[in-house]
Amino acid sequence: MSRGLLFSAGAAALLLSSPAAVFAEEGGEAVRTAPVEVDSVVVLSAAEALPGELLNGKAKLGIQGDRSVMDIPYSQMSLTAKTLELFHDPSLPLGNVLQNNPSIRSSTSSPMYSDFSVRGVNMNGNHMMLNGIPSLFSQFTTPPSHVIERIDITSGPNAGVNGVSMSNNGTDSGATPAPGTINVVTKSAPNVDVNRVTGTFSGRGNVGAYVDVARRFGEDKAWGLRVNGEHLKGELSLPGAENNSVNLFANLDHRSERSATNLFAGYFDLRINGGQRWFTFSGTGAKLPTAPDAKTNYDFPETTKLMYGYVVALNHEQRLTDRWSLFANYGAMEKQGYKYNSSSALRFNDAGAFVTSNVSNAQVEATENQYAQIGLRGRFDTGPVKHSVALAVDYSLAKYWNDTNNSATGLIGGGLYSGVAYGARFYPLPARRAAVLQWNEKNTGVTLSDVVSLGKVDVLLAASQKNENFLNALNGQRIENDNILPTYGVTYRVSPTISIYAGHTESFSRGAMVGNDARYVNRGLVLAPMKATQDEVGLKVMRGGMLTTLAVFDMDQQNLIDVVVSPTTFRREADGKNRYRGAEVSTVGRLTDRVTVTVGGLYLDAEREKTNGGAADGKFVNGASKWSGTAGLEYRLIDAVGLVGRAVYNGEAFIDSGTNGRTEIPSFVAFDVGANYRATVASRPIRLSAMVFNATNQSYWMGRGGSTTFGLSMPRTLMLSVQADF
Repeated sequence: MSRGLLFSAGAAALLLSSPAAVFAEEGGEAVRTAPVEVDSVVVLSAAEALPGELLNGKAKLGIQGDRSVMDIPYSQMSLTAKTLELFHDPSLPLGNVLQNNPSIRSSTSSPMYSDFSVRGVNMNGNHMMLNGIPSLFSQFTTPPSHVIERIDITSGPNAGVNGVSMSNNGTDSGATPAPGTINVVTKSAPNVDVNRVTGTFSGRGNVGAYVDVARRFGEDKAWGLRVNGEHLKGELSLPGAENNSVNLFANLDHRSERSATNLFAGYFDLRINGGQRWFTFSGTGAKLPTAPDAKTNYDFPETTKLMYGYVVALNHEQRLTDRWSLFANYGAMEKQGYKYNSSSALRFNDAGAFVTSNVSNAQVEATENQYAQIGLRGRFDTGPVKHSVALAVDYSLAKYWNDTNNSATGLIGGGLYSGVAYGARFYPLPARRAAVLQWNEKNTGVTLSDVVSLGKVDVLLAASQKNENFLNALNGQRIENDNILPTYGVTYRVSPTISIYAGHTESFSRGAMVGNDARYVNRGLVLAPMKATQDEVGLKVMRGGMLTTLAVFDMDQQNLIDVVVSPTTFRREADGKNRYRGAEVSTVGRLTDRVTVTVGGLYLDAEREKTNGGAADGKFVNGASKWSGTAGLEYRLIDAVGLVGRAVYNGEAFIDSGTNGRTEIPSFVAFDVGANYRATVASRPIRLSAMVFNATNQSYWMGRGGSTTFGLSMPRTLMLSVQADF
């Protein structure tokens, strides 16, 4: 791990010694340090909070840098740290707060995973960027919430504007995500000192301690350092499940009139005990059996998943003239760990009895990712036409090691309502062995974009040429291809508060690699390349402290299925494509002086096309609900006291099963309620809050976009927190 860390530290020293960059800030936590005039993709850029402070008014437009959300030709929502503060429990998956965006639904309640769906397509931590840098997280690891200043959520066509990312950046280990990307911006030091401690209590005994210390120093406070640490340990509301997390991160930045530099780096150690809650259905019923009590634990006692490592993100922008600047990004991540669990989702019949043959699984894995980008950004005019251009060159390298050792196959007994019974053949647990290199991948790319402005019209033209070089280390198979990913869009500003837009994007990358799992008869093979497209038209209105966005979209993505070969084996295959058409609407902002709301809904018509022999053409996409929505509220009774509420709705979805070829996953509505209190004690501010997630203690199934597997909800969870500044 030391090589990447030393490289980053050395590069940071060189960049930070250059003439320094400018950040403008008015002091306090609500205003972010940000470069003046230079809209930067690489440094922590302006995040001007909209009324109500649940959203930012600017978000990332790829290598073009930060732009007003009114000027971006696709659906974009930038969540603030306040949104996390109000609606998130740090012991639960980050998807819990992401679903404030109407296009996102959480696919899991367990912190053992990070899965969520965007417009019906399953995604996870692999799809998250850190300060504009891709491929630093995974299905298990996501950015910890206590380091996040904002989350830019793109649920629209932007594949060709960000530069080149790894083709393993997907839950299917192949596709660049069709529905969009999620960029996390980390906290940096504000102009005022921060000395903050926070304590949390959640579930049945999960206790968290957090420190947040920030200083600006040097001439004109050009240097800033912010340190965030977490120690989280104890049992979740699900009996027997634990979230144990220790991490420490530092954000160092330097600013002056000519350049801006930011270095974020840290170490994490994450261990989740229990909490594996994936299921499949083998019955014939038209609807899944009633969900069991969400408190039921289906793990064997040794179920665990551990991952530790480091993350580095280095960003720099050097201003050459008033119109031109150079920028550079570098990122590195190394992690390793292991897990003990059952190797597949638990399969049950119409009566809820488990009928699956299963094994205990010892898996050891490690990952190394590096990413580098250098580019030029500038502005020029051709007559009355204004151009904002950006050119970037990218390089990425990824390696993945894995070994899976299974016990003898045995039948799991018990059922949904009585609990699981693991037979004697489950033990002794298999030994952990040394991980073996599975694959390595090198990508290079060039991205060019131009925002052409004439009067009230902005036209975005962008394309990435991506060269992939993938080596399957299991069988020596090498895959090389060159792809061009075009993106274009147009925005028309009807007025300063109203804009209409349209956009298109395409992505193309190597096919999924079938995991080295004994369940797959074609394990280790790489499937055919994958292509995805997306089109969107929309309307954005900023009125009276409220931002309203309406988007209509049409996108597709390759469909992957598991074909049953025997009761215990499958063949992973591509089967046509899934097509997603729908409409999305959201309204967020300050409704009155004391009421802030976030409301949104999604209509999704998802069906399969061009399947093998047309056998499944027109059929539903597994796990994708037609209707879903979120409604959240903060009401300040008085300045010191606030009430919080949220409802999350997921409509019925279907999976391939049953006598008619489909089984319904029932709809659900989950409610979260809470309150917070602000006070000053001995001239020091404190904040007390209480939140109850799944307040009605419902037990419900959670669909997973594009998959026949599904999850089970977490039981009612109480979270208490106290925050004090010194």
